[in-house]
Amino acid sequence: MQNILVLFWLFFTAILGHTAGMHHRERVLGKEERRATWTYALIMVLPLIAMAATRSNYFGDTYAYLLDYRSIPGDMSGKLDYIRAHPKDRGFYAMGALVNVFAGAHFRYFFLLIALVQGYHLAKLYRKFSEDYWFSIFVFVASTDYLSWMHNGIRQFFAVAITLAAAEPIIKKKYIKAAIIIAFASLFHQSALMMLPIMFIVQGRPWNWKTLLVIMGTAVIMSSSGLFADTLDSLLADTQYKNVVSDWRFGGDDGTNPLRVLVYSVPTILSLFCRRKIITEGGRVIRIACNMSIISTALYLVSMVTSGIFIGRLPIYCSLYANGILLPWEFKHFYGRSLRSVALVCYVLFYFFQLIFAWGLL
Repeated sequence: MQNILVLFWLFFTAILGHTAGMHHRERVLGKEERRATWTYALIMVLPLIAMAATRSNYFGDTYAYLLDYRSIPGDMSGKLDYIRAHPKDRGFYAMGALVNVFAGAHFRYFFLLIALVQGYHLAKLYRKFSEDYWFSIFVFVASTDYLSWMHNGIRQFFAVAITLAAAEPIIKKKYIKAAIIIAFASLFHQSALMMLPIMFIVQGRPWNWKTLLVIMGTAVIMSSSGLFADTLDSLLADTQYKNVVSDWRFGGDDGTNPLRVLVYSVPTILSLFCRRKIITEGGRVIRIACNMSIISTALYLVSMVTSGIFIGRLPIYCSLYANGILLPWEFKHFYGRSLRSVALVCYVLFYFFQLIFAWGLL
């Protein structure tokens, strides 16, 4: 029922967004823009945060995180032993031990803290850089990213949320500051380190030679996925991900659903037709979001022929820019309200398809 109510809430806030005082003019990267107020931004995300903090104990990997949190010893020496026993992504477990000092065995406070960090950074990114804050949050929910990440995969999405704080430094080419933020995020999930090369790749014009190399590499991998898996297995041999390839090969992981790949590729596909407009009118933010979208699509295509559980979780670092920043801009500046309305209907249908047929939640 909660999963249906969240859509009603979104459409209620759409009406609310047209009332006076929910948007204002502010300067963004030296240019005056119309943006959602923080009040409106919080009105939209606070219920999402609350639902993520109080979600069912049995959705996704929630129960595993619950059990792990409850296993934290009560004494300080035990907490230190608990942290040392988790060499993988130790920052996340250190955070859990710290919360346990104040909250004890009440795991909901732990989930609440995680959801607050995730929701805040998402709201901050879209409020500042999206031309349609409501649509950005709507796509985050209706694409099922909200359920896939704020209710599941929370350790990685916690790191993803922290990397969003590097968005402005990346846009302004303040690479040292961005690298520090990304390095901090990697303490919670090491996959965040992939943003270090990505922050250089996404600079420049959309569909530039760097992104074309990414596309060529994707085509090569898709045509020789077996060789790619063997190579990846060798590269990960001495890392915390050394068992990843064997896990997906023998665990029945047959890759990301092609329908999901298609849905997440929409911003990239649309950008092909409005590339010239993005170059002339998009500005730094939209150009970077476009290149993020290309990388996201490339990773999803690779995950379709390899692993949906491992490779398929990597595009989230870039797809948040594609779906939440690039896509609203494309509809506003090139494709118009009619196609936006079609997109709304399609996202709602996809949402119910996932809930009913893919996950069996309704």
